[in-house]
This record gives sequence, C-alpha cells and structure tokens, in this order.
Amino acid sequence: MAESQKILTGKDEICAYAKIGKSIFPDLIAKGFPAVYWGGKWRAYTDNIETFMRAATMPTGPQEDKDEE
Repeated sequence: MAESQKILTGKDEICAYAKIGKSIFPDLIAKGFPAVYWGGKWRAYTDNIETFMRAATMPTGPQEDKDEE
C-alpha cells in the first residue's frame, strides 16, 4: 500500500511544508495547529494545514508593515 502524499510524517516534514520554523511549532500546536503526535512521530494532513494557515493569516483589522526576522 502506497503512503498518501497528503499525510506528512515528522516535525521536519510538517514545518517544511507549512514554511514555519521548528522553534514556533510548539506555539502553533498550542493554538490548534492540525498535527498529532501518534506512534512516536508528528503527523499532519496537508489539507488541514492549508485550511489552518488560510484562517490564521486572514487579517482581522488594519495591518502595519513590519520587518521580517
């Protein structure tokens, strides 16, 4: 049985897909990031990550330009 290309396994793979740093991964998990620690590895479904990121990056009011890190 072939592994689904939509299921990411491991923190490195999940962070790379979401384009987030591993250092903020725990903060995002606390905010409801759609990943689960199961069987000794983090796992996430790509569609759920895209839905989460789409909602998380929706502006809720006026935005201010800030320098990136």
